[in-house]
Amino acid sequence: MLCTLCLSPLIQKIDEDYFDCSVCRALVKDISLYPNAEDEKMRYLTHNNDVNDPRYQNFTSPIFNYILVRYSVDDEGLDFGCGTGPVITKMLQDSGYRVAQYDPYFANHPENLEKTYDYIAACEVVEHFYNPRREFNKLQQLLNYNGSLVIMTLLYDDSKDFKTWYYRKDPTHVFIYRRETFDYICKEFGFREWFVEERLIVLKK
Repeated sequence: MLCTLCLSPLIQKIDEDYFDCSVCRALVKDISLYPNAEDEKMRYLTHNNDVNDPRYQNFTSPIFNYILVRYSVDDEGLDFGCGTGPVITKMLQDSGYRVAQYDPYFANHPENLEKTYDYIAACEVVEHFYNPRREFNKLQQLLNYNGSLVIMTLLYDDSKDFKTWYYRKDPTHVFIYRRETFDYICKEFGFREWFVEERLIVLKK
């Protein structure tokens, strides 16, 4: 199997399910264990994502606040992988922002991938990428110059016991990132810089 991000041969495993890429440092689930589309969609439908739930709004607030501070209502955004409860779209639209949506299961609007944006939000999305190389290339191309790809995901570091780490236990989390993985993504896909602050990760074009 090749790494789905950097295309390097995967040899070493961190446990029985995940390979440990020696090049981009990602943890890549064995492709034979990927859920099929029906099972993946059913898993997402179990998520209780109420856009009016203050707890859910608070959880996604790092993305919302980043965009609110740095972009205006005249800028255009995309909520990529918005899921069953597009809370970021709602919060931004309630503040007067223009936000399009795309999700392969719940907002399948391919026409929204035919234009470019000043910012793209991807909240708890990138760990589900079956083909992160294709997805990051596409997301970079969807951004205007000086645009931001604003991500929320959990990074793995080697101080954690990977096998018991709760983020690894979700069967739809097929690609898990270390800090070094985002170093690779930044350089490989033409981003100028990136930074991380807890769960918030921003790549600047």
